[in-house]
Amino acid sequence: VELEEAAYIDGAGYWRTFWRVVMPNTYGICAAVGAITFIGSWNAFLWPLLIGQDRDFRTVQVALSQFLTSQRVNMPQLFVGATVAIIPVLLVFIFLQRYLVQGVERSGID
Repeated sequence: VELEEAAYIDGAGYWRTFWRVVMPNTYGICAAVGAITFIGSWNAFLWPLLIGQDRDFRTVQVALSQFLTSQRVNMPQLFVGATVAIIPVLLVFIFLQRYLVQGVERSGID
């Protein structure tokens, strides 16, 4: 609120205050919500397990669980699959890390 009032005192209108003050302060929140939503949908297990009957369209998590339920567990393949499954989540975090840090910096929390 103080930043908005300061912008009004400096002569900024409603839209300029919104785009120059309010929106940059929400980048961290949007990045956090986006990352949590992506991770939640990426790690979805039960729904793809129930509806995915075709082997060609299984998600990574369901395919990894099939390694564990087979008669003989091939641990190197399981570890490679788990590593491949982590890569998209890691890339999303690396991409959004800047916005998360900026959100904490802008909030003024010590």
